[in-house]
Amino acid sequence: MIAIKLGVILMGALFLVTACQSTPSNTTNSTAAANAASQDSPKQSPTPDVIAEGKEIFATNCMICHKEDGTGGPVTIAGKKIDPDNLTTEKMKMMPDEKLIGYVTNGVVDEGMPAFKGKLTDDEIKLAVAHVRRLQGP
Repeated sequence: MIAIKLGVILMGALFLVTACQSTPSNTTNSTAAANAASQDSPKQSPTPDVIAEGKEIFATNCMICHKEDGTGGPVTIAGKKIDPDNLTTEKMKMMPDEKLIGYVTNGVVDEGMPAFKGKLTDDEIKLAVAHVRRLQGP
């Protein structure tokens, strides 16, 4: 009985040590994404560097379709006419971050939205979504 309890305690300790030792491979991006994700928290605002990084990711990957201000609208890309969503509408403001992250990650093929999985890291996608939230205003 004591051996079983000791085994359970050791397994718990091993799990705790393993969990504490795991670190993200890119701590800069992880920190930036964590700061971006916490932008809604009144306790911590994103740093100017995080804001700039999100803006740059949006400018490089999203602005061609959604415009600098996020309003989207009809555009022709690679000979194909598409009508990207206005990211600043009330409907988009109400959409949870997870849903927006899913759209960016997996794309919306029928609407011409490409998937950015494999092109952007998870942290970069979160930073782009955080920038969209800033474009949406208060």
